[in-house]
Amino acid sequence: MSRPQNNHLSTAITLALFMGPIVYLFRKQKRLNQERQNYKEEREVERAFLSALVENKSSQPLRPPLPEIIQRVLSRCRFAYLSTIDIDCNSSHLSLMRFTYLPEEEMIVMSTNTKTKKYEMLEKQSGVALLIHDFAEAAPDGAPSLTGEYSITLNGNCSVVKDVVMAEKYRAAHLKNNPDYPQFIVGEDIAMLRVDVVYARICNINDEVIKWNVGAGSS
Repeated sequence: MSRPQNNHLSTAITLALFMGPIVYLFRKQKRLNQERQNYKEEREVERAFLSALVENKSSQPLRPPLPEIIQRVLSRCRFAYLSTIDIDCNSSHLSLMRFTYLPEEEMIVMSTNTKTKKYEMLEKQSGVALLIHDFAEAAPDGAPSLTGEYSITLNGNCSVVKDVVMAEKYRAAHLKNNPDYPQFIVGEDIAMLRVDVVYARICNINDEVIKWNVGAGSS
């Protein structure tokens, strides 16, 4: 190979080594920008839909299954405040819970240690309330989040899942949704709970509320 050819080859290799990282960074930034735009558009759709629900008193009734956007919000959230009643003390009891929403079954699943006051109360009652807040989260590439404006209160019937097969099914789904917290989900003394939703209220930061229940729609 002649010297000019060697020089051309060397130049090509140098350019490739130089341009490779630039092209990679360009493509990465382009992908991040697209993800950021998609995230923003998705949250804006959610905001518009939920705002219409709480602001328009003549909204069409919400009937099962819940609208996709509400399902999306519930699927994205992880924390809920569980309210129960201590019948013996004639008092209420509040617990911070990790939950998993199963849209295909319109159900909330949670787990609890059987050696707790909460478990004892749930053995005696079925009606519970769950307060879920769509806490703001960082968008891709640090973009401001458009969430954190809505709270959903769910009232439903809670039961301890006694069927072993169903309990393990819900446990697997709950663990998949909360992979960093197996200590609260897996164990001999950990029971699975299911909440069948019958009533819901959606409230925004302006204290505007829409109500929904299985039989009567929304108001």
